Amino acid sequence: MIGTYFLFLYWPSFNGATGTGSQQIRAVITTLLSITTSVYSALLASRIFKPEVHEIDGKKVSHNVLDVEILLNATLAGGVCMGSAADILAKPYYAMICGWVTGVVSALGYIYIGPFLKAKINLNDTCGIHNLHAMPGVIGGVIAAIAANHQSQTTFGARYGDFF
Repeated sequence: MIGTYFLFLYWPSFNGATGTGSQQIRAVITTLLSITTSVYSALLASRIFKPEVHEIDGKKVSHNVLDVEILLNATLAGGVCMGSAADILAKPYYAMICGWVTGVVSALGYIYIGPFLKAKINLNDTCGIHNLHAMPGVIGGVIAAIAANHQSQTTFGARYGDFF
């Protein structure tokens, strides 16, 4: 749990370390927005899609629970997604959309894909390689390609050539 807290705080500086000037500031802001939004989306996905069945008085009762493991791991999905796109997303809401999508995708991966892989090929992903790093990384790469293609000189001004 403490590792997630540290990564939540320091991931924006990891993504901004390679940039200079306004690139660095933009990378920190977009990463922080993406991580924060992935927290909310992972929280909601865990509550909505993770039913837990209990037996009370001989009857099976199902209710949705908050799975802390899912929340801790899927929280960082927004930072992974912003790894390649953090300094080129000019609008803050793009980062928030990215965080929302990757938080939900990562949480659903922990809820459905992890148990499926464990049952079918006996793969136990204890470090979240697939759900925390692979899926958000691929989403981030696609988003970075789309974002780089849609940027223009009006977005970045006279320093457009410095960024692209």
